[in-house]
Amino acid sequence: MRLRSRTSSVPAALSLLLAVALSCAPAKAQQPASSISWSNAVDSHLTAARDRVLAQCKDKGIELPKDFVAWVDSDSIVRTTVYGCRKDPLPVLLLLRSLEIDLGEQLVRRDYPQLALAFAIQDAGAARKTKGTGWNDADGAEALAALPDVRPRARLELVIPGDPRGRVDCKDATRQLDVHDHVVNFLEDHAPIEVDEKSKELPPLEYDEKGVAKPRGKAVTVTKTKKRGLVGADVIASRELQAEFNAYMKAHGHQEIAIDCGDRIVHWASTEAVGDKAQRERIAAAHELFHEAYRKTGRMPFERDAAPTAAESMAWLVRNDRHRFDEATMKARNWPRFPLNAPWPVLTMLAADDQPLREREDIWIKFRDAGEFRTYGEYIGGIAQQFDMQSARRVAPIAFSYGSIQMMWKDGGVCGTMGNIGARTNRIVGMPSSTAGQPGHCAVVRMNFDEKTGLYACVGEQYATGGDEVTTVHASFCCDDRGGRRPMVFHQSVAMGVNHDASSFVRGLALLRAYEAMDEGQRRDHCIDIVARGLKDNPFVIALVEAALQNAGDRATAIAVQDAFVAATKQFVEDKSFALYLSTVRDLAHARVEQMPMPTEKSECAVLLSELERQGCERALLLAKCWRAADGEDGFLTRTMVAARDYAASEARTKNRRSNQQFARRVQDWAKTIEGKERKRIWAESMLEAFTGRDTITRRGKKVADAAVEALCKLAGKPLPTL
Repeated sequence: MRLRSRTSSVPAALSLLLAVALSCAPAKAQQPASSISWSNAVDSHLTAARDRVLAQCKDKGIELPKDFVAWVDSDSIVRTTVYGCRKDPLPVLLLLRSLEIDLGEQLVRRDYPQLALAFAIQDAGAARKTKGTGWNDADGAEALAALPDVRPRARLELVIPGDPRGRVDCKDATRQLDVHDHVVNFLEDHAPIEVDEKSKELPPLEYDEKGVAKPRGKAVTVTKTKKRGLVGADVIASRELQAEFNAYMKAHGHQEIAIDCGDRIVHWASTEAVGDKAQRERIAAAHELFHEAYRKTGRMPFERDAAPTAAESMAWLVRNDRHRFDEATMKARNWPRFPLNAPWPVLTMLAADDQPLREREDIWIKFRDAGEFRTYGEYIGGIAQQFDMQSARRVAPIAFSYGSIQMMWKDGGVCGTMGNIGARTNRIVGMPSSTAGQPGHCAVVRMNFDEKTGLYACVGEQYATGGDEVTTVHASFCCDDRGGRRPMVFHQSVAMGVNHDASSFVRGLALLRAYEAMDEGQRRDHCIDIVARGLKDNPFVIALVEAALQNAGDRATAIAVQDAFVAATKQFVEDKSFALYLSTVRDLAHARVEQMPMPTEKSECAVLLSELERQGCERALLLAKCWRAADGEDGFLTRTMVAARDYAASEARTKNRRSNQQFARRVQDWAKTIEGKERKRIWAESMLEAFTGRDTITRRGKKVADAAVEALCKLAGKPLPTL
């Protein structure tokens, strides 16, 4: 069921809160400002931005067709996106026009306008990072050259680059052979070697008495011995082959070439890191020798292919989207994987893909023709942390360079490699996706579309060390000008905002720009009102709340901003799918309070603590400061002990691993506020009393120490409980 927009009002308690100014605010709290019509403010901002950008184009001698400008003006989402979703709209407008020149009016204006907007927004953000400031420098030739090219030109013809390798004849009698020729000749002239290859195979079919095949069992690992040509990795793995190689090179006039990599220190199936520094340096030198020979003789590319332009990337995605499978194949391929006419905010991860087209095409063809969809590779061990050793273990001729999925499939890796394979493969089949960081782990996130409900969702894959609450997406957040990596919930809020109403979500982003365009005093005066009134149409513009909190000048205002947000989202409180979003904004508000000086009076601290508790504050550091300020060290000890007893007695800690991790982090934060190791030790010993008889939990049928108990034992210098 699609979410509908609802209105909400600021609670009466907010006015009272502002009137009394919490009594602990260092300056007077602001009253809700009602003199501004935020709808008119957005319209005025868009009009001013449009006039400014078109004037800039005129000053720079940039000509835009009147019908193109009219089209931008005629569609409210296009107009709001172009002029209202970036602090500087000029590159967005020009990027959109550049795409239209390359791909055609029909494709950009009518067939895939949202995808075009996603590319324009994404590339404008990338341009700010790579081309510096100076978009608006009318006299700067460098700034003008950095702007998207909107001069007339022929329509783009999508061409997939071919294999860039030019194979060299290493036995060419018309020239003097060099060291690279001799390295390759040794490998290619050598007799084939026998190697073991493992593969998964289904057991052979068995038939019953009626001749009907019985169901097969699970696939089993089968090892087969086969012969193949010698490659550089084989020499690195074998002392015997190294001796052969050294003798061959010496006989061909290269006495300076003598590799010494040991015997099976690094080999095709290596998983252990190489600890000996000198040994590692010798292996790395051998790898470089073979790698350079392969590149110089056209057995490997010199470098990775260039990234495509935005127009090339969009043309490639559109071509694939228009590919017509028969009905059975569509079902088998689950095609299309994601609608490319979706609202642009959920398409930006896709538009950010800069994989070379040749790499993408190789994988797309496998998917298109055989249904191959590999989002994982060979998981290896500690050697993956040593890129030179990981490369040396399987150095061999290949048509793709390091950094490609193809090389990742060949060499294997750990979570970072697996995450990249997954996210990039998702994008190749048209799904917005990105790698994401978790504590000590790399995962994958992607945008999902449910055809039955018509709803979008940002979901995680390959999680290992926690859930959405500890996941940070590596794709740049495109809903503010700061960009960069943000927690998972920020990208989930994009899907939530689009589900609520795509038009009002985009308008909410424009409202953010209108607010940011105000002077500092106006932003400070209106930071409560912008949340109270600005989230009425769409409560999921988290960047707007962030901006308001950053402009909150005192604790009272930050707390009032949170109350305004709660009022705007009260209809979602009972739905657990919004819980992380709601708690994240609450934590942002309390993080802003934490940045401000603590009240000096005990009574003021008590009032502040009461307000934080009313809002369900979970910031351990902030609460610890308040406990001490309000009730001294005894108050801190009492409250932490009560919290520990409540946690130890709760059912959640035995059923929910995340509950263990969250309380353990809280314990660690509390400990940070205690001065001196001895005082921390005494406090930790006291806290451990709350876990008497409850220091372990059961996970998957096994007893393990509670994470909070582990943290306290470490602080107290005590051994872990006996399991």
